[in-house]
Amino acid sequence: MVVHVHTLKGKGYAPAERDPGKFHGVGPFDVETGLLKKPDAESFSSVFGKTATTCAAEDPRVCAITAAMADGTGLAPFQKEFPRRFFDVAIAEGHGTAMAAGLASQGMIPVFAVYSSFLQRSYDMLIHDVALEQLHVVLAVDRAGLVGNDGETHHGVFDALFLPTIPGMTVYCPASFAELRRMLRDAVFQCAGPVAVRYPRGGEGRHRGDGGTDAAVRLRDGDDVTILTYGVLINQALDAAEALEKQGVHAGVVKLNRIAPLNYEDLAPVLSGCVCMAAVEDCCGSGCVGQRVGGILAARGDAPKQIILKNLGGSFIPAGSVGELEHSLGLDAEGIAKSILERIR
Repeated sequence: MVVHVHTLKGKGYAPAERDPGKFHGVGPFDVETGLLKKPDAESFSSVFGKTATTCAAEDPRVCAITAAMADGTGLAPFQKEFPRRFFDVAIAEGHGTAMAAGLASQGMIPVFAVYSSFLQRSYDMLIHDVALEQLHVVLAVDRAGLVGNDGETHHGVFDALFLPTIPGMTVYCPASFAELRRMLRDAVFQCAGPVAVRYPRGGEGRHRGDGGTDAAVRLRDGDDVTILTYGVLINQALDAAEALEKQGVHAGVVKLNRIAPLNYEDLAPVLSGCVCMAAVEDCCGSGCVGQRVGGILAARGDAPKQIILKNLGGSFIPAGSVGELEHSLGLDAEGIAKSILERIR
């Protein structure tokens, strides 16, 4: 016997029944009218969507793919502007990745916008359908890192570990809207082969400039310890460095614009001769970027005398706001500074 159950999202609440997409993961709204409260500012997702739409206007080969998340990933403007180059594959991320490979093999430039946690379903296709064929597929990896109240299943804490293991994969980590715009355009128009641009949920912090095109850049000098990070954790790293300065510790800050590929020539200009490196990441610990960087430096006999790895360890992360989670996990400025002080004193 087969039972086919047809569900209706928002059943019993007319505004949700009329517009189920808008009420998926809903924020504050007016119960009487169903109107959602407009966000106070732009987000990485909205900046991505606008930039992708601009890229499509410049080149007819650019197309977009989503897995039932046009609104969530910011692709609604693209869908409206270029409906014939927009593809919704429903909740089938593996199929979306394979479809992107097919489009790329025929000369298109597919941009697959997908949440980090759902990209995990595509690992096999990324290897065999995309990377093995060296196809130019652009992955817009939304919700990278801690995502807050979306819940423990939505934290994007594995992509920074598994994407760099795929041969030929380039992985960019913008920390500001300006960097996202540039890195996405580079991924679309400059890169060859598979490339991912990973960015968080929400908006930017104190770092709002563009860190440049080098794989690694030094944003702050300091001889006692160098804090290494990527993505929006750069904001906590800069705050931590200032807190350490008040404790008499001169902390430098190095930001990785790209976590794959990485080689000694990328890292030496900013890390060679480093006495103590503190790698801060919102990903799981085993195979983290800090371990890779330490290994690259050690292979050339240039490893820091001390390496501090500050990450999520080996546990699943519960739900909670990003601020609450960063504080409880010791990934806010206070926690980072405390961990460094405990190790170097």
